[in-house]
Amino acid sequence: MAGKTGGTTKRRPGHWTLLVIAFLVTAFCIGTGSYVQEQETIQVGAVAEKRYIAAKDAVDEVITNRLKDAAADSVGPIYKNDLIAEENSRTQVNEVFQELNSILSSLAEDESFYERVQEAPMKLPVVLSARQLAAYESMGRAQRLLFAEDCIAAMNQVYGAGVTADMLSKGREQAQAAFAETEWSSELKEMASLILSAAIKPNLVPDEDAMEAAREAKRAEVENVMIRKNQKIVDEGEIITQEIYDRLQSLGLIHSADYQNSALPLLGSLLMVTLLFVGVIFYFLWGHGRKTLRGNERCMLFTIYTGMVILLRAMANIQYFTLIPLGLFAMLAGLLIGRNIALVMNCAFCIVGCFIFNGDVEFLMYSLLVGTLGALLIQKTERRSHMVPVALAMGAVSFFSMLGTGLFFENGYSAELLLKSGFGGLMGLVSVIIAVGSLPFWEAAFEANTPLRLLELTNPNNELLRRLMIEAPGTYHHSLIVANLAETAAYEIGANTALARAGAYYHDIGKLKDPRFFSENQTGYNPHDDLPPEDSARIIIQHAREGLEMGQAYGLPRTILDIIRQHHGTSLVKYFYFKALKAEGADHVREEDFRYDGPVPSFRESAVVMLADTIEAAVRSMLGSGKTLAEAEEAVKGLMKDKLDDGQLNNSGLAIHELEIIRGAFLKVFHGMYHERVAYPKKEEIEAAAKKENVGEKGETERDNMD
Repeated sequence: MAGKTGGTTKRRPGHWTLLVIAFLVTAFCIGTGSYVQEQETIQVGAVAEKRYIAAKDAVDEVITNRLKDAAADSVGPIYKNDLIAEENSRTQVNEVFQELNSILSSLAEDESFYERVQEAPMKLPVVLSARQLAAYESMGRAQRLLFAEDCIAAMNQVYGAGVTADMLSKGREQAQAAFAETEWSSELKEMASLILSAAIKPNLVPDEDAMEAAREAKRAEVENVMIRKNQKIVDEGEIITQEIYDRLQSLGLIHSADYQNSALPLLGSLLMVTLLFVGVIFYFLWGHGRKTLRGNERCMLFTIYTGMVILLRAMANIQYFTLIPLGLFAMLAGLLIGRNIALVMNCAFCIVGCFIFNGDVEFLMYSLLVGTLGALLIQKTERRSHMVPVALAMGAVSFFSMLGTGLFFENGYSAELLLKSGFGGLMGLVSVIIAVGSLPFWEAAFEANTPLRLLELTNPNNELLRRLMIEAPGTYHHSLIVANLAETAAYEIGANTALARAGAYYHDIGKLKDPRFFSENQTGYNPHDDLPPEDSARIIIQHAREGLEMGQAYGLPRTILDIIRQHHGTSLVKYFYFKALKAEGADHVREEDFRYDGPVPSFRESAVVMLADTIEAAVRSMLGSGKTLAEAEEAVKGLMKDKLDDGQLNNSGLAIHELEIIRGAFLKVFHGMYHERVAYPKKEEIEAAAKKENVGEKGETERDNMD
């Protein structure tokens, strides 16, 4: 975008170019911020190349899982009775005796019981000796049944106590011991021991469902072990063990081969930043209306934003983010550009910073609080007496912002939180010092109209103002009144009051070239009476151009020069134009010869100065010719309408409803200047009143004497 001042042209980067560069810088800083930096590839057994700390509070999954596993392993085996196994064992014992009894019942006289048993398939894998079978054969039927019952009884006794797989041999021994207490012969006891040993199986089997439920209950009893934000995981130079590796992986501090876990979050953040930039564009195109940023303001906003984003990127791995002057962005934007823009842009800056700091919500809340309050508090530094209170207030804001967010997000108080809050308070103080101390840099590099610079320009000891006061006192007085009008109107519409006042002070300095040609400096003789109207108009029009040249020579800021150049726009010098029409006729007079060079006002403060200049001169002239203030009020409305109809306000950024606000502000000032005063008594009236009083006193004295 090109900006012109006089005969020189100074090129500035276009706003779209700055926007694209700002987006690319933002994308780079997010793409290389803490999220990507922390996604590093390391191996078990390698040496850590740097110190790894936790980016936020998280569960220590390694320790927690180890404790949960230990608790689950502490659950002993849980058994349940296998009634089917018990019944199968009893059935097998009974079938053995049934088989033996069946063989005996079918045995011929000369046939051997032992040989028949050896040939028959037995239900149990047991080998009985000839002695044992002979003892069994010698018993009667009733004794055989009783013998079988004693075997089953011994088995039931063992099953009643329970037999697990690990206790199987012990259970068999218990069965043998139980049967040994009976009165059967030794051969029969041996036979019973063999049968029971083969038949007894575990009747207590593990209850997997119950054990799993018990393990889960034990796991649930173990509380999570937390890793606190900024806690050291491994230091530089230490060996990466499997445990450390697992902990780093659970915290997301090492690279994952899973594309979805590494690239998609970064893609999502860039998508959200794109939408954020679109929102900022809409704000300036629609929400901010026609109050467009000037070229130097765009450059300053771009510089502040990119500088702070790069600072965030450079300090992305810092242990405490409160060591970063996060409120500085909003403070500088508020001082150099405006409070409203500072508040809006601070929100965008904080969101970008949140992405750079790996989505740290605590960072987002802290930076929003500090930036918002910083943008508001820094406005009070226009007065030097407020500097220290503002710095202290900013320190307190930063301290308590960190303390509050820490108590909420960290769910408790700690010495580390107090330390972080202390750093925040210190950086709050430092931010104010940097913001105010850097103003000379912004003034020199970008011609910024800071409050302090504008205040210096309105100092009556300024050389140009002193010249104006001495060489053109009428113009100086006129400029003071215009300044009061412009400042009041700018305040009412939310414009820059300091800029409006300073611009009004200097808008007519071109009249110093030859003050006698301007009515406010004339003391009777008017040199225009001896000049043709064309020459008079040229002299009047020339004062804006000469004021611009004089302002450049004295190094006035670009915005003040713009006000000097634009305060008449392309208005028509009506008095001399009308005089020329009467003298020469419309055919011999060109209207463009009686119009100012322009351009028309390009920002609100310049338009306010134009209106104040026009209306002050008109009201002063009307009141000087005997008109009343009420009549002047009607003229004010007409004069403002003329400027609007003539297109002088088309590029000013003023809204229609603001014109009525400006008119009301002007009238408020005029009523204060030209209000009706109490009439003072004349000298003759005072003397007459005194004589009357003396006569009255004399009469009273004579009556007193007569009495």
